[in-house]
Parts: sequence; C-alpha cells; structure tokens
Amino acid sequence: MIRKTCLFLLLCLVLPFAAAGQTTSINFGIVATNDAILRPLELNQRDIVSVLDLIYEGLFYVDDDYMPQPELAYSYEFTNEGRRLIVTLRSDISFHNGNKLTSRDVIATLDKMYELSGFDSDLNSTVNVEDRGLYYSTFYYIKSWSASDDYTVIFNLRRACYGALYALTFPILPSEEINYETPSGTGPYKYDGYEQGSRIWLAANTNWWKRSPQIRHISASIYADSEKVLTAFDQRDVDVATTRSINASRYSGSLNSFSMTARSRQLEVLLINRASNLFQSDDNGNNLVRQAVYYAIDRSTLINSIYQGMATVAYSPIPSGTWLSNESTVKDIYDPLMAASLLDQAGWKLADNGKRYKNGATMPQIYLLVYDEPGSMVRTNAANKIRDQLEAVGFNVTVNTRTRDFCLTKLRSGDFTLCLAAFNFDICPDPGFTVTSTGSCNYTRYRSKEMNDLLTKLRTCSTQDSYKACMIEIQEKFNTDMPYMPLYWRSSALLSRSSFTNTRDIRELELLRVLESFTD
Repeated sequence: MIRKTCLFLLLCLVLPFAAAGQTTSINFGIVATNDAILRPLELNQRDIVSVLDLIYEGLFYVDDDYMPQPELAYSYEFTNEGRRLIVTLRSDISFHNGNKLTSRDVIATLDKMYELSGFDSDLNSTVNVEDRGLYYSTFYYIKSWSASDDYTVIFNLRRACYGALYALTFPILPSEEINYETPSGTGPYKYDGYEQGSRIWLAANTNWWKRSPQIRHISASIYADSEKVLTAFDQRDVDVATTRSINASRYSGSLNSFSMTARSRQLEVLLINRASNLFQSDDNGNNLVRQAVYYAIDRSTLINSIYQGMATVAYSPIPSGTWLSNESTVKDIYDPLMAASLLDQAGWKLADNGKRYKNGATMPQIYLLVYDEPGSMVRTNAANKIRDQLEAVGFNVTVNTRTRDFCLTKLRSGDFTLCLAAFNFDICPDPGFTVTSTGSCNYTRYRSKEMNDLLTKLRTCSTQDSYKACMIEIQEKFNTDMPYMPLYWRSSALLSRSSFTNTRDIRELELLRVLESFTD
C-alpha cells in the first residue's frame, strides 16, 4: 500500500470544521459500488483504497519524493548480489485485535496475495487481471519468501534491484484474519462500522505505535458517481470530496471552496506505429514525419481546454519533481512552425489547397484511434483537439472512436497508425513494459538494444544511487528516441472549503494518509 508523509495536506482541509474546540470528526464523499466488500487485498476501487489506507500499513511506504522508506520494517539489507532481501520487522507493532505483528503475518499475507494472483512459478495465470487483487505485481519482483524467526523475513528476488522495495508496500494483515471481511490492521484508524452502498465508519486507534490521532471519528459516505459526490459537497452533506470528474474544475478559484490536485498513475499517451509506412525509421532510427507530430501537439492546451486542468503535464514515463526524475528532459517542444518545417524537409510540401504532396502523391489520411472510459467522452474530445493541431500543420487526420477491446486488438496486431490511449503504471516506476523490445505494451514497435540494456541494468541496481543513475540514463534515452509521446498524468481533485497548503505531490490511492498527523 502506498505511503506518504505530507504533514500539512489535511491540516488545512479540516480547519473549517473546528469552529468550536478541537476537530474530532470529518466526513468524506467517495465513489464506490454498492456491493463493495472490504477485503483490502482484493479491492480495486480507488476511493475505498484511500480510505483503507488509514487502516493498514506495509513493510515500506512511499514518501513525498516518491522514495520507498521503512514502515513496519525496522531495517533491510540486500545480499547475494542483490538477489536476496532481508527485512527485519519492528518489534513494537500490534494489530487492532491486540495481537503482535510477526513474520508469520507477513508470510500469510503474501501467501494470500499469491493465491489471488493465480500465478504459477513462471508468472502465468488463468485469472483475469482485474480479479488478481490490487497487489499482484508484487510477484514480478519477489520469487519466494520465508521467515527465519519471528521478526525476520527473507525474500528471494526475481529482479535484483532497489525497486523491489516499492513492491513491499502492500497492506499487512493478521494471519488469523486473512480471509475476513474488514480484517484488522496496524494503522492509525480501525473499522467502526460498514454499511454497503452507504458509509464506512472509522475510529482512531488510540494504541497506534506512533502518535494517537486527534481526529477521532471518520466517515466516508458512498456515492454512485462523481457527480453525486459533487452534489453532496455543494449541499454540505460532506466536508471533503474526492473526484476525477472534470466538473470539479468549477471549484478552481472559488471564494467558497478550494481544490488540490492528486496525480494518478494513469499516463495518457499518443502511440505512433513505427511499422506504418509514413512513420518508419531511416537507417539512423529517425523519422522527420514522426518528429513533426511531436512538435505539433500542445499538451497545455489539451490539459486546460479538454481536461479543465485535471491533468499534469508529462514529458517522460517518470513523473517530474520526484527523486528519480531527470529534470533536464522536462521541456515543452511544442512548435508548430518546426513541425511544418520538418514535414517540408521530409518532402511533404504544402500546396495552395492546404494539402501536402510528395512526388505528386497526397499525404495519406491518418486514422487516430481512440477509446473512452465508461461514462466519459473526454479522451475523444482530446483526440479531436489533437486532430485539429495536426491538421494545422498539414496532416490529414480522422478520429476513430471505438471500444477499448477493439483498440487493444488493433494495438496488439499492429493494425493502426496513431492511437490515443493510457498506460496504468505500477507503484514501482519501471517503464520497461512500454519500451523494451519484448515489453507487453510496446505497441509502437520501438526497438533499441541500448534501451533494452538500460532496463536490464536497472533491474540489477540494488542501491539507491545506482538505481537513480540508471533511471536518469533511461530518461535521457527516452527523450532522444521518444518511443511514444507522453501527454499528461490524469488527476483527481480533493475538495474542501478551507485553503490548501503547497503540499507537492498528492497521489491517488493515498489521498487521506496524512489525516492522522492533524492537530488544531
């Protein structure tokens, strides 16, 4: 489970509710189905995961710089050339049921996660991805696990790298409650009731191993969709609202409410099929027409006009501002004049009729494939804006909105030219699945031995410094080759009626984690 120490986020969120004396309760509005079962290893509903993040803790958490730090782990050590990770647990931790945390609980949690994943020893599974549990990717990093004593867990790793620590942020459950609904945790809050489709109640864990929270009671009111959450916020039925709806932008700049952006791990991208005739690389790996596409697209306009600010610009698959970001690659290359010039250099000359020709042939029509998420047309709207930007420099583009399954079939078969899509990244910032030659989501047919070697090297870096240095190299190579065009990270909003502080990196799945640190 993701962790973060942002001391001030909800400090400002709850101040208005402290009109008389100390603030002791708060009510959140969240989106969830009316049949959600609160088994933390099996959940995949974003807002509920954020609520349960107050109940459970992992061996590690991810801090405000997106660096893994020990939580229930007291210490750790990589041995055997990084192939083995030895984790020593804290000895002063108790679950809400009163039982002490031991390595037995860690082993039982991992065993349950592995069972849910359906993996065999080669990571093959017949279980649908959406049914494998939220943390199945843990096993991409760890091969086996065992306990040498009550407070020592030994992991044999598939990837001998520092990134394995990210995979150990899953919630630890007591072994005797592994199959329970609403099992005990070790976190600052514990369950105080649950009514499906209505509300989750939490109470402060006064015996928490850190400081007992001042906010004693939390409730999360459940709504069917984001619009209902916003209505509840407008009607003051909830104190704080979480939403991905772009309609939340109407609160931006309001004198009566405030909004903070929470970045997701969903990266919106433009995929260009390098195997298609128009975009094939020359002997040096270059293609001027492909470069023209990159220069013609204005990310800021897409974010502001289509997403109403509910997205954060992206220039690589590593979020900027984090400890792994190569800030030298963070730059906007939008330049329609350069895009037009590159097309000219490629031999596609602009005629008086607004079309481009090469050797007497008209530039071929390009189909921009796109799919929308249920209940939203925002990605199609973005595709239409991209079409307009490309046509402004002489491309001939038609937007083709189809189902997600249809688009996925086309991407896998290579039967597409352009596609506006999204990658959902794991908690561990490893872009290999999108750029290595055998990557499961390398739909652009990008091939680079150097990039393959860098990703192989990354997965053998077991120290902080070596891991970061290799990630910097990967971003430099990505910036040079541009395997695909990152556009923006989708965002959600956290709404309240108080002012917000300058907390730097609020993230989905952990929106409420700092509530336990609040004091009047």
